[in-house]
Amino acid sequence: MLSGLGIGLWLGLAAGLLAGAAAWVAGSLLGRRRGEPRDFRDADAVEAATDLVVLAALPELPDGAHAMEQVLRDPASMLAADLRAVHAALLSIHPAGHPLTVAIGSAEKGEGRSLLAATLGRLLASEGQRVLLIDADWCRPGQHALFAMSPAPGLAELLSSHPPGLDEVIRTDPVSGLDLILVGRGRFSARALLSARMKALLADLSGGYDLLLLDLPPLLDASDATLVAGMMDRVLYAIRWRYTRRGRTLGTLTRLRKARGRVAGIVLTRVGTAEAP
Repeated sequence: MLSGLGIGLWLGLAAGLLAGAAAWVAGSLLGRRRGEPRDFRDADAVEAATDLVVLAALPELPDGAHAMEQVLRDPASMLAADLRAVHAALLSIHPAGHPLTVAIGSAEKGEGRSLLAATLGRLLASEGQRVLLIDADWCRPGQHALFAMSPAPGLAELLSSHPPGLDEVIRTDPVSGLDLILVGRGRFSARALLSARMKALLADLSGGYDLLLLDLPPLLDASDATLVAGMMDRVLYAIRWRYTRRGRTLGTLTRLRKARGRVAGIVLTRVGTAEAP
């Protein structure tokens, strides 16, 4: 049997071990708090985490309508300059004289993906480029609202069993000259976008344009959209500043790479907003 002294020694040893374990746990938790934030705070952090270049950091604007107007009203603005830099980066990695097809993606909704597609297309079209923007977001289409147009007829009708003619579907933004194929009113999915009909449509359309932009649904909402991105020449990936979680970004980028999506770079959006809760 243990003496009183022996029991005291064992109790002291146990207390010391418990105190050490508690200190280790506290230190681990403190280390996590002091570690990297869950979202992205600057371009360097994005590039270090993704191994991709940040092509531009687009400033926060009051709303989408303001951004749509500013790229035309103020072609010398920071927004317009950043969008031109994105276009120049795309051209630098694509053979000269060949039409360029670009998918625009993001991990989740609210990251400015559709607005990036609309403002980029509108600016370049206003400067003489032949640009077509296709709204392929079958989850949360938004281009018809940005351009104040009816969504139909559009892509859904083109992918139906009785498609209309292209001249019935392609609309033109009267302010910039940007051509649009909006989402339409029928139902379609990634399977339809991966079909031989869609591939033939893209091949036919790209011959008449310098740049074809495809606005995809959020990749977390529609995982098959990564396969659609793999059909395009390049992918632009939007990350909202101080909003998009690192894990979600890295997960969707991994899926894009597995689907052979050629990510040209990252565009940080809404830079200047307060940190999201």
